[in-house]
Amino acid sequence: MSDSEKYSRLSRLVGRPGLTETVSVDRIVSAFASYGIWALTIGIVVFLWLPLSQIVALSFTENSVLFPLGGVTLQNYVSLFTNESLLAAARQSAFVATVSAGVATLLGVPLGFAIARHSFRGKSLLRGLVIVPLLMPGVIMGISLLILFRVVGLSSGFFTTVLAHSVYGLPFIVLPVVARLAVFNRNLEEGARDLGADGRAVLQDVTLPIISPAIAAGFVFAWLRSFEDFIRVFFVGGTMDALTKEMYGMVVYSQGTEAMDPMATIIVLVISLALAVAINFRDILEYV
Repeated sequence: MSDSEKYSRLSRLVGRPGLTETVSVDRIVSAFASYGIWALTIGIVVFLWLPLSQIVALSFTENSVLFPLGGVTLQNYVSLFTNESLLAAARQSAFVATVSAGVATLLGVPLGFAIARHSFRGKSLLRGLVIVPLLMPGVIMGISLLILFRVVGLSSGFFTTVLAHSVYGLPFIVLPVVARLAVFNRNLEEGARDLGADGRAVLQDVTLPIISPAIAAGFVFAWLRSFEDFIRVFFVGGTMDALTKEMYGMVVYSQGTEAMDPMATIIVLVISLALAVAINFRDILEYV
């Protein structure tokens, strides 16, 4: 069949009503799907960022609502930086989050290696137990830890909060490490050993640098989960000052609420800058 005959036959097929209608329907469905995905994406972004944008805007306004706009002011930030109890609670929460994420990292990285690279009895059970803190409701975990600490004679406070948040942050470390080691090219380690490196040198110079973005991603998430936690701190924190407890008290008793929006704005800004730096340094989002 010559090219002209093929073209003539294709023209006749396209000219058939049924085929034309089918092609038109397919195009319409494809267009609706494409625009629908875009609309859904934009809707999700707006839903996530609109409340944050509102908080940032309210931190610079005289009123507690955007409309009607009462004027622009920095008095809310003055109230924040003169509220020593709120600033102390923020520093305490940041310190607790750093210590808890550090402990979770020190425990989670070796545990991730054990799960990913070794076979032993009870491995499946251990893998399941690791993710239990991630799945357990905060109220249940807080009450159970409170009972445990009272049984063993530990007073609620800084130490019990660090213990609770370390357990809570452990899955955020173990899961990225296990996932990264599952696709790790072991030939790199074998090549280093062939060149004379011992086990410690291989771990320090080959393995850890490659999996460090996964560890960093786990640390960031463990830190954030500890910093923003309220339920577990409420049960095991005792009289320890924490930012979430302090802000909850401000809402309940309607005292110093003008400092809440500036504090939330600063937290969003600091976390965004930290993530931007981490992403530019090493792409940690690849392991989220």
